[in-house]
Amino acid sequence: MIFNEHGVFKISVEAKVLFIDATGPFNEESVKHYNKDLESCIVQLEASQWNQIVSFHKMSIFTPEAEGRLTETLIKRRSRGLIACAVILADADFKSSVKEQLSRCYRSAEVEHQYFDSMAKAQQWIRGLDSSLTF
Repeated sequence: MIFNEHGVFKISVEAKVLFIDATGPFNEESVKHYNKDLESCIVQLEASQWNQIVSFHKMSIFTPEAEGRLTETLIKRRSRGLIACAVILADADFKSSVKEQLSRCYRSAEVEHQYFDSMAKAQQWIRGLDSSLTF
């Protein structure tokens, strides 16, 4: 059965950082679409090591199938140069549940990650990992 996509996202690249702005909830169909859009950005980054900053909004919970796909794509991203991810949950609903679910994904993919309540703090942490970055 094919379901309608749930969840929206915007993806951009600046320097050696992948920026993702996402509003949930997310199902498997939205994660498939996300992975396709993500590919062109990763091609720009994979020649070196890179980091990402992800901002989650509203009810950013993943269905079990979407969570599995997210973990798979994180593993692939790590193999293509991803070092760490700063996660911003400033206006996310059910923060503890979102954090628990995302932590499972990042741990399974062995991607270093930290949670923040603002873009400024997330960028500061990422700059601490790569001092060559300027935002």
